[in-house]
Amino acid sequence: MIGALLALSCSLSTMLALQSPIQAQAADSQLPVSMERIRAGLNRPPPVLQVPPPSGDMPTFRIEVRERLLVLQPIDEEPFDPTFGLPSVGELLMNGIEHIRSAAANHQRRRAERRARKEVDGALAAFCAVRACSTPETGK
Repeated sequence: MIGALLALSCSLSTMLALQSPIQAQAADSQLPVSMERIRAGLNRPPPVLQVPPPSGDMPTFRIEVRERLLVLQPIDEEPFDPTFGLPSVGELLMNGIEHIRSAAANHQRRRAERRARKEVDGALAAFCAVRACSTPETGK
């Protein structure tokens, strides 16, 4: 809070101190160059550029750059694999989901087989109880 007040007072004092020079620059009467002088200068033709005459001196050095033309040959390499052959997260996730799905399907199949075997054993035991036959459990 105190810092905000200090910053506000500093900016206010800076604006008050700089206000008078800005107003002095904006007044047309105090400008060092008048608009008439600028217009007159723009209406005059531009001055001709004068090039100094060449001297009779010969240059004392000479530069020559020679370089063989650089020809890039295509490289027959396999492109860089940023995964280094490792499976992506999506592949790992899908493989994990597939393992869970197959485990659930195997569990349901084994459960159905146990129920069917129990039902067959019960029906066979009931049949053998009425008739004189042996079951794998009784061994008769």
